[in-house]
Amino acid sequence: MMQFTRRQYLYLSGVGLSANTLSDQWRQIAAETDGTVGAAAMHLGSGQHVSLHGGERFPLASVCKLPIAMHILAMVDEGKLARGAEIEVVKRDVTLNFSEVGRRWPKQRRFPLDELLLSMVATSDNTAVETLYRIGGGAAAITARLSGWQLDGVRIDRSERQCNLDAARSMRRFIADPRDTATADGTVQLLQRLYRGELLSPSSTARIIEILQATTTGPARIKGLLPAGVVVAHKTGTTGTAGGLNGSTNDVGLIALPKAGQLALAVYVKGSTGDLPARETIIARIAKAAFEAWRG
Repeated sequence: MMQFTRRQYLYLSGVGLSANTLSDQWRQIAAETDGTVGAAAMHLGSGQHVSLHGGERFPLASVCKLPIAMHILAMVDEGKLARGAEIEVVKRDVTLNFSEVGRRWPKQRRFPLDELLLSMVATSDNTAVETLYRIGGGAAAITARLSGWQLDGVRIDRSERQCNLDAARSMRRFIADPRDTATADGTVQLLQRLYRGELLSPSSTARIIEILQATTTGPARIKGLLPAGVVVAHKTGTTGTAGGLNGSTNDVGLIALPKAGQLALAVYVKGSTGDLPARETIIARIAKAAFEAWRG
């Protein structure tokens, strides 16, 4: 359920959009899919926050690549890795599914770490994520990192390849599985703390935000209905569809507001039988409503 404090209500009223109007918009948008929508938005300057099914868990899909990238950059900050290091891509990491790195292998077997980070996040490269998941120590190391950061709203339990295999076996079981999931509220907390520099060094924070701004996937999602020129730093995720049922279609990120400030936003849509354009439109409309509420 979406809830507003008195302060949030007065703020929204002050920018010309009542809490009831925003609440009605979000609920009406969510009602137009047969799936479940989880959404959360947080104005990073004031901490004002709204959510819809904000505590419910949703499959991450390729949104997992954001916390994996953050974990790798934390290892860089600790001196365990270097962004310029040449990383070997081994055969078991390689896929040709959404992977320029995979298409360049085996002619090219070693890639700069920074290039793998860019490919993994900005173009959602699936060979890059397998490689970085492996050199980062896998689920145990990433889980320990998230726990140390006190980010319990995001879980990494399997490689993305294993997630895809499990989803193909039974999409309904995959959707109900708590592993490799996030809540919308937990995701905006991660984005808030990332942007504030609480999790990574200043240089690593700047680099991951730069990479998120370079994302080319999902232009019809958070960015789809926003005014031209609005800067969005985001990461998308999309599972496969089995038996007409899509596991999840997601987009999470930071929106630069026109009069200064950032809006952290996470939108997840799970269990929908709608086609991809319909699912993306849900995300775009929720993003537009949030943007209009806080644009000032």
